[in-house]
Amino acid sequence: MSRSNKTSRRAPISLRLGLVAVASTLLLAGCGSSTSSQNPGSTGPTTALPDNHVTGTPVKIGLISPEGGALGSLPDAREAAQAAAEYVNKNLGGLAGHELELVICKEKEDPASAHDCANQMASAGIVAVVAPVTSQGDALVPTITGAGIPYVTMMGTSASEMTADNSHIITSGLPGSFGGTAAYAAGHQYKKVAMLVEDAGSVMSGVQMMAGPAFQQAGIGLKVVGVPMGTPDATPQVSAALGDHPDAVLITGDGTLCTSVLRAMQTLGSTAAKLAPQTCMGPEVLSAVGNAAVEGVHIVGNADVTSSDPDSVLFRSVMAKYAPSTSIYGYAYSGYQALLGFVRGVEGVKGNFTAATVSAALGATNHVQLPIGHGLTYTCDGHQVPMLKAICGKGAIITTVKDGKPADPEVVQ
Repeated sequence: MSRSNKTSRRAPISLRLGLVAVASTLLLAGCGSSTSSQNPGSTGPTTALPDNHVTGTPVKIGLISPEGGALGSLPDAREAAQAAAEYVNKNLGGLAGHELELVICKEKEDPASAHDCANQMASAGIVAVVAPVTSQGDALVPTITGAGIPYVTMMGTSASEMTADNSHIITSGLPGSFGGTAAYAAGHQYKKVAMLVEDAGSVMSGVQMMAGPAFQQAGIGLKVVGVPMGTPDATPQVSAALGDHPDAVLITGDGTLCTSVLRAMQTLGSTAAKLAPQTCMGPEVLSAVGNAAVEGVHIVGNADVTSSDPDSVLFRSVMAKYAPSTSIYGYAYSGYQALLGFVRGVEGVKGNFTAATVSAALGATNHVQLPIGHGLTYTCDGHQVPMLKAICGKGAIITTVKDGKPADPEVVQ
């Protein structure tokens, strides 16, 4: 399967963990006949988009994109968000009749550039900020929400993103990915799961804090084994994880960890089921381990980009039209899902779009359909996850790799 290789291979730890919970696809709001046009790596049909250009005055929306820095760069997310904005303006009739104008700031995944972006947004005359995915939430959110501007993301990894007033995570977030994995494991009668996680900084303790209760509640034994960052051969750690004969192995980390663990499982001849993040479907992983190593792997995420679900068809159609050179398999879904998810949550605003009216609309959302969410919805009433009031969604999507491609999306809650 052909994929672009734009995604940084070494993003910061919190960003890599945040990306554990993601896969992607979008909602079909258009109509028309199926076509054969496909963007790089596309595995399904697209559809014609309706011609419905916006006529109203512009509404400024901030978009914060992690790119351009040495610590991590995900331009795919911005490119997909821009494609979604084009779709809104040219095919959806705008944001409640208004043109959606993006004000873009690229932060380099360090506190200084994140603070700079936050300050720019606070003074840019925008009504909301959309940040698809970032490791710098604690540097962004206080300034943005402190200025009365609502903040929207599809994957919150920081305390500020998950708990601040006027912050909205429209998926189940990182905690939800572990909850979904535990629910999937319980549904398949797994009794023991071994988790291989990057052992760096506070990652181990953070993962255990979030994942432990979810698996305990599901009645599943969880063994967490750390793998030092950059380990080329994780055979000793994988061997230790397999010592208790788990029903499944859960990989939690970036492409390097995926490669190392998948190779070791092949070497050891393990027949345990494999659960993994979207990072394990990256081009560098497939190139290193081959399709056979990922066959049957269950990918944990919040999006479905390859099925015939109308949302998935729309996502591929929008990307094919407005971002034809951007792979749909990287982190494009995060930009598309966050931007269009925001639009769906506030399209009922009457009168003027202001930070206050947008904030009120987001707070009143009730089962809004999550773009490329295969039926998942979000409700930002502050009560979806105890003590984490900014998380608006529930559930996760599990796909199974078949012939080198994610297939058979299954929603778990």
